[in-house]
Formats: sequence, structure tokens, C-alpha cells
Amino acid sequence: MLYVIHALDKKGEMPTRAKHYREHRIHLDRAEDYNVDVVTAGTLIADDGETPCGSVFVIDAGSRAALDRFVQSDPYLVNGVWERLDIHGYNKKRGTPIISRRAS
Repeated sequence: MLYVIHALDKKGEMPTRAKHYREHRIHLDRAEDYNVDVVTAGTLIADDGETPCGSVFVIDAGSRAALDRFVQSDPYLVNGVWERLDIHGYNKKRGTPIISRRAS
């Protein structure tokens, strides 16, 4: 199932975000260890057009439990970068087809 993760950073957490950026990227690269696939992921940008202020992901997960394990172990969450985290199931209707890379 597809899920959208919308995470907003705490104010003033740019130094913490920068410190854990590499760990966060490695975590995304190892998504299959959690039985999830990162379909797309990116940084939310503030109105100034350049300052990171959060993250958005579309994840293909084998189960909600797998998704939760993946999210709970993200270095940005573990190290307090995100202030708010919303997760919703996603029923894609338009755009490029998404082919699951997960083993069923």
C-alpha cells in the first residue's frame, strides 16, 4: 500500500537537520530492510525558496507496521528534527504509474 509522510521541522533545527542528513539518506537507501520502498522523497522548502522546513515521502509498504518501523527509525525523527509528522494512506489516481519493487 502507498503512504504519504508529511513531516515539518521544528523551528531552529537546521543545524540538527544538517548534522543528521547523511544518516537520513543512508536510512532511505536501506528502506528494503524494513520491507518498504521509497517511491519518492524530498525536502519541503520555506517561502524564501531555499531553506529546508520539512520532508515529504511516498512509501510503498508491505504493512502499516513495516512503515511505522521505518519511520520510527529515521534519524530525523530519532534526533528531534521533525516537530510534526502526519502519515496517510495514498490512493494514486494520476501521473506516472508506480511499479512496486517490494517482494510481495
